[in-house]
Amino acid sequence: MATQQARGYKSAMTIDFESSFGVSPTTKKGISLPMNSNELSKAQTLIESDTITNTRNDTQPALGRVSVDGDIEMPADYVASGYMLKALFGDPKTTGTAPNKTHVFTVKDTQPSIVVEKAFPDLGKYVRYKGVKINTFSVDYGQDSEMTFKYGVMGASREQDSAAYDSAAKAAKLLRIAQNHAYIKIDGTESRIVKEGSLEVSANLDGDQYVVGGGGVRGDIPEGLMKASGSLKALFTSTEWMDKADTGAVVAMEIGFKLDENTSLVFAMPTVQFEPFDAQISGPSGVVVDVKWRAFSADGTSIVTTTLKNQQEAY
Repeated sequence: MATQQARGYKSAMTIDFESSFGVSPTTKKGISLPMNSNELSKAQTLIESDTITNTRNDTQPALGRVSVDGDIEMPADYVASGYMLKALFGDPKTTGTAPNKTHVFTVKDTQPSIVVEKAFPDLGKYVRYKGVKINTFSVDYGQDSEMTFKYGVMGASREQDSAAYDSAAKAAKLLRIAQNHAYIKIDGTESRIVKEGSLEVSANLDGDQYVVGGGGVRGDIPEGLMKASGSLKALFTSTEWMDKADTGAVVAMEIGFKLDENTSLVFAMPTVQFEPFDAQISGPSGVVVDVKWRAFSADGTSIVTTTLKNQQEAY
């Protein structure tokens, strides 16, 4: 019988929150998440040897440090994304009366680590990564394409198994966010001049904490300063934003996605500064400006507050 190649459409992704870094929880609570791609992978250097053996033939290299890194792209949605937001920010504060719940995520001093498993059921193989943390979250909005959330992740180790991590893993509900659900507010007023934009939240993880023992893996992946930044492409209708950028004026920004009153996802940044820019005349058609921005914390409060409204009981 011919060997069958694994099919991507048959694959699956399961995550679970670790009890401590790089250690699978005793009681497994796997969550199957929707994905467009999962490029998380292990890399390990081969260290060359300069040993002299009285010939010109090279000698055997040695295995070096292990790195587990990659990108995970998921469909943007109002329910399943909450698990990844929890992995980025930590436990949310959940309020509300069933069935409608509000989950508020803010920047905390520590960040949880997760187990991530890639399933290849047509091969009967399961590739598992431990000590995984989300380093970056990003989204592009206002485009004529599928809305997706992208996560850049780091991890400690990889293992393979012939059995799934959790055969009873719960499948997260997928409630898609469409491009026409997006809006942006500047100083509390919804803008109608933004053509498209981007948002990136970075945990600034330190992936260089390798330890002796365990096969050259990361002993920890400490958190750094949380940062939030992005860009706006907007119609040039006045010099108001240009003036704010030149003077360093602070604005409040809200990037949101809304299906209805009880179903939304909002990233609120109370203090944002524009990078100075100019309006470029590139031809006879309408003038568009590209504006870069960066959020900051003026008083130690969360640089970004993420509010997810849905009908999920808890995360």
